[in-house]
Amino acid sequence: MKWKLLIALLIMILMTAGCAENSQESGSSASAQASGIEDTQEISSEAGVPIDSVVFSRTGALLTLKDEAEISEIRISSEDNQVDVLDIEKTEDQSFLSFDWTPETRYKFEVITGSGASSALEVYAPEKPALKEEYTIELEDVTPGPIEKTSMNTKGVTKFSPDSKYLAIGTHGGSLKFIELATGEKVWEKQLVKGISDARIADIEFSEDSKHLIVGEESPDAFIYCFDLNGTEIWKFGAGKELGSDLKYMPAMKKIKLDSNGNIYVAASRACGYIGEKYKYLGRVYSFDPEGNLRWKFPESELMDSGVTWIDATPGGEYAVFGTTCFTKADNWKDGTVHVLNGNTGEEHWSYQILPVEPFFDYTSIWYSTQITPDGEQLITMTSDGRAFLFNNSRIIETGIPEIAWQQNISTPIVVSGVPIYGSANYAYIVNDTLIFSIGSTFSKDKNKDAPFEHPSGNSLFAYDSDGNLLWKWRLDGYAGECAQNDRYLVIPLAQNLVTEDRSVHGVYVFDVSKSGGASSRLSQIYGTEGITVSADISSDGRYIAALEAPARLDDGTVLGEYKVHILT
Repeated sequence: MKWKLLIALLIMILMTAGCAENSQESGSSASAQASGIEDTQEISSEAGVPIDSVVFSRTGALLTLKDEAEISEIRISSEDNQVDVLDIEKTEDQSFLSFDWTPETRYKFEVITGSGASSALEVYAPEKPALKEEYTIELEDVTPGPIEKTSMNTKGVTKFSPDSKYLAIGTHGGSLKFIELATGEKVWEKQLVKGISDARIADIEFSEDSKHLIVGEESPDAFIYCFDLNGTEIWKFGAGKELGSDLKYMPAMKKIKLDSNGNIYVAASRACGYIGEKYKYLGRVYSFDPEGNLRWKFPESELMDSGVTWIDATPGGEYAVFGTTCFTKADNWKDGTVHVLNGNTGEEHWSYQILPVEPFFDYTSIWYSTQITPDGEQLITMTSDGRAFLFNNSRIIETGIPEIAWQQNISTPIVVSGVPIYGSANYAYIVNDTLIFSIGSTFSKDKNKDAPFEHPSGNSLFAYDSDGNLLWKWRLDGYAGECAQNDRYLVIPLAQNLVTEDRSVHGVYVFDVSKSGGASSRLSQIYGTEGITVSADISSDGRYIAALEAPARLDDGTVLGEYKVHILT
């Protein structure tokens, strides 16, 4: 009887081992299963094959060898056809092969060593690529914010260099880290903001040639810096003297944009809090040349009494665009106003104030959404009350009269059980010919009552064409931060859901916008994190994704997650 039990146990062990060998590695298997992403492969191999595993990613496949070997050549074929390998990166026991693969297709990988020995492994490509964690970068100790308030989330910024060789990380504590991607090694680190609570790195951008790093901070000085790749400071400029400062309400270089000529556009703003019954902001837009010389500032002779938290510009620098925001009506520089400037001179072409949604609001806020198409023909924006707008910029320039091409009421206020609720409209993106709008958390306009449930359009993505037709939508189920994008992928960091309190939604969602069909066919990958994910970026070659996880504190004092960056391939 004992020998039968031993045989049964041995069979179970062998079956378990076989399943483990056939699984594609991913950062979160539970997330992969929940999204329907396949993480298993059917493998057949020749005897003595030195390949331990094959993991298909967005841009190719990663081969891991069982033993270190000197590889002279790797060939890939599919159905007797040779596959063109765009690039091969090798280490002692791994090789990454860059090529375009087709889902559910059988591929043969042939490895030829320096001695001339040849071996092969045949695998089926999965339906969707895997996300594999290469390594993590630990950040400083932080005090976790309460999970019931997204405004108190621990923050951070991640940005890849255009040549996909480096990653810059700006932290909540004001530290700037410069990482070599291939090794994960820290090249240098600078503590830009010292000894000031809540001062932080607000934004990071690289020059187009990857040789310079532009960094903006939220601090009493509100500096914008330019560094070279060695960490040497080239120039800096402070907006703190103009915007004013105290330790509670610090000014910030909120958003940085570069054009293809290296010119820099910056949205600078300071919240001043309530002064009487008015909530006051101060704002200004700056432009610098690559050497740090001030080209212009808008307005030229005064500060706006509205906030400016976002800016965009055309690649050639013909236009710079932004919107204004506030929590009450502004007196002079009206809240909820779209401004279009000449990017070379700072002169205003036109402006348009979007009136509030009454009776729910008596003011209009435009936070992180005003963007212009690369050709300067169209401009999109969102108001925080849930409206999306498209302007025909070229027609406005000709007539001088601002004209709205279309308006979509996506998450505007509705009344549920006597409580007015709305989905806070956050970000807008132009991805090729698609206009994508990101709706955040659900809020109640009644200060004495919480939202009874989530707005039907809350925590969702909506994609439209330029005629205003809805192409697809997707329920994110968590608070979406600023998305990252390249020509093909949209990467969304997800934090907490304030209404459902579902903690399993934290992480990054990757959409392949090149695919046809609805949102489910475009959803390519999911990577789950224990803490909230507050920032993400994708390298221009699509090889790497950076996901910045931040800790959050529950009501009972429990802390979810850690402050670190996940490097995924």
